[in-house]
Amino acid sequence: VAFIPFIMWRRSKGSERIIDATRHSKGSSEGKGVKSCHDGEEQGDGVMNWAETFMLDPKIFRYPETIEEVTSLVNSNLKIRCAGALHSCAPLISSEGIIMSLTKLDKIINIDAERMTVKCQSGARIHDICTAVAPYNMALGTLGTIDWQTISGAVMTGTHGGALTIPSLHTFVNSYTLVKPDGQLETICKVSDPKLFSAMAPSMGVFGAVVEMEVQCVPLQILAARMEVIEVEKLIDTFESIMQSNKYARVVVYPSINKATIWRANPVSSRNEAIAMGAVNSDGYTNFRNDTEKSLLQKYLNLCNAERFDEADLVLHDVLNSQLSRLHHYVGQYNHILCKERNNGIPHADIEFNFDFKKNREVLRTVKSYCDQKRVPYYNFEIRTTKQDDAMLSCCQGRDSMWIDFQAKADVSREFFGEIEAVLKPIGFRKHWAKGMDNTSPEYVAQQFPQMDEFLGLMKEWDPDGKFRNTQGEGWFQMMDSAVANQESEVLRGV
Repeated sequence: VAFIPFIMWRRSKGSERIIDATRHSKGSSEGKGVKSCHDGEEQGDGVMNWAETFMLDPKIFRYPETIEEVTSLVNSNLKIRCAGALHSCAPLISSEGIIMSLTKLDKIINIDAERMTVKCQSGARIHDICTAVAPYNMALGTLGTIDWQTISGAVMTGTHGGALTIPSLHTFVNSYTLVKPDGQLETICKVSDPKLFSAMAPSMGVFGAVVEMEVQCVPLQILAARMEVIEVEKLIDTFESIMQSNKYARVVVYPSINKATIWRANPVSSRNEAIAMGAVNSDGYTNFRNDTEKSLLQKYLNLCNAERFDEADLVLHDVLNSQLSRLHHYVGQYNHILCKERNNGIPHADIEFNFDFKKNREVLRTVKSYCDQKRVPYYNFEIRTTKQDDAMLSCCQGRDSMWIDFQAKADVSREFFGEIEAVLKPIGFRKHWAKGMDNTSPEYVAQQFPQMDEFLGLMKEWDPDGKFRNTQGEGWFQMMDSAVANQESEVLRGV
């Protein structure tokens, strides 16, 4: 399957969405031997993320190909943000100086079959790593529904899978090698420096430019997958058992027709075992939605825009029937089964909430009540679960978690996201760092992470001048710092 990048070029002369960071760069000069990205493009061209929610001026992008070039850029620029595959739905990489894309640092350096580790550069794509380690009967420890991301971008934003017994991707990293804000190269290891390592990811890249990583792998498995459709009311009663009784599970809810697809996958000893039980063999990736189903979903959105809702809902039934005919029962290699969005979806904005798994029934009833009263501006939302871990800014820190990812077209997303956030706030949530954070107050975010003060202290110690923080991030961290200080003051006063 050919690689489809998450970088989209749009001609947008005069667009207010383009951020011309070159106008704000102070004292910036080119790193030795590193050329500007896309020199000579028209002024109106822009680099857009996959979600079509954010656009940047291509003239500020730099594409280093060696660690020496990364070091040169770090030493010669006052403001830097690092970029990967641009899959994030948030403006994480906007910069008042340069944006350093790490996508050309994409080498897989070493595979150690005895230790079951892979050492790679930070820009290596997840699907390339999966392909490289598979002949050694190895696999990455968890995967999201896509594998286009760079390994460092996925880890730095807290990418998770869909398994209650498996933690997020950052927990499988053994070490990070990064170019620090002062230009020095340093390796941070899980064993030798557990406190600093705990802050490294997710951290949105505020400690420096990660250039290499060592990742712990797991045995490669063959998975048999099944899909069924149930009523949303039944989902509320069975969700917990579904997640606990399957190694991998993903729920997609279609609220306007009160249906949910339950997708589950479990290890089998061989393809033949699953085929003997009725599974269809899949030699490669099997997309959750094929091109016909994607076209139907676009038709659904068009009908909704015309307020032809009854017709739109009939289209959703066609989509589910088509999916069931393809995905009822099939078998394939681990990464080919788990990464189900290889053909890209319809571009949309995301906001993803993380809850204590123990609150799953309350969360689902609250969301259903909202959807019963108001038609949401998109065809579905997605639910997954993840095992707890101990990273400082992990949404799963200290608790097994359930995630709900709401989606909407960019032009209607802010109002919808604000409403659903207000509905869910009394339950208490954390937020995916790359999805919809600009809808949430920094003060609220700070209250959800017990080690936020420790993280902020390490961040300021490592990068006192904020070289790797943009204006938005700097403002956010300052407000979170103030919120933490206020909390500590209230504790001292006995409030």
